[in-house]
Parts: sequence; C-alpha cells; structure tokens
Amino acid sequence: MNLEIIKSNLTQNGIFFTNDEILKQPTVIGYEKKFKWSWMATQLNTFIVATDFEDDPITVNEIDFHLTHAFKYAEKNYKGWPRGIQSGLGVISILLSTQIDAQAKEYCIKLKSGKKWAGFTIPVCINTSTNEVFAFDKNPIWGRIYYPHFKKLIKTTIQQ
Repeated sequence: MNLEIIKSNLTQNGIFFTNDEILKQPTVIGYEKKFKWSWMATQLNTFIVATDFEDDPITVNEIDFHLTHAFKYAEKNYKGWPRGIQSGLGVISILLSTQIDAQAKEYCIKLKSGKKWAGFTIPVCINTSTNEVFAFDKNPIWGRIYYPHFKKLIKTTIQQ
C-alpha cells in the first residue's frame, strides 16, 4: 500500500484529491460531498487524509496529532452548509507506516478518537510491510447512520 494506490483508487471512485503535507509528511487529501435521505436528509462532507510515514513508528500520539491537523485542514477547506444544520463533517485519517505499535492498532480498532461538533474523526493505520489494516470494527452510537459509508470509503480507498 502506498499513496499512488490511494490516488488511483480515489480517481477510480470519482473523488477529487490534492497532494499536500501533514506533519511534514507526504499526504493525499480526498474530498467527497454526499446528501442522502437515509441520513435523515443530511449532507456529509468527508475528507480522506492519507499520510505516508514510511518507516517512522506510529503511536497514539502520532495518530492524535494527525487527526488534529487533518480536522483543522478539513474545517479550513470545508465549503458546505453550516455544520450541525443538516450537515456533518467526516475526516478519515489514514496513516501508512512499516511500524505501528500495539496501542495505535487498538486506538484505531476501538475508535477512541472522540467526537467533534457535527463532525467525526476516524483513524486508520496500515502496516505497509504486511498490508494489515487497523480500522474500527463496530459502529458507534454517535453518528451511527454514517459509519457504513465511512467503512465503504475506507475499503474502496485502500483496496489493492
């Protein structure tokens, strides 16, 4: 797994993306805006922020820093209805590395990233040497209607 595969997948799925840097690392940022009646007639603006840390170890601290910077980027570049008024903001934070510690894996699986006002942060780690993916395994109560969509976006973004 690498950023070129993510770019290709985003393009295949019709998702606009740009190249940037988060935490001084090469980053690809995709953006999708969707409205669904099944989401209680809300608009969901989702940023997919994938950063390649190469061989740098990923810990919970790196995930927290990445989520914070990715969410700030999303807030700054968000162009939808006012958040909270039939509109939500999702940030899928994908960290690529050959080294992911056990607490970071659990953090992603248990979705410990917390809640934001009318927003969601979803951490995902990918071990690039084994292609293991660490992402949430259960939909939380808060924002439950969006998590099947987030899961689908993650899957189609990282498929090889």
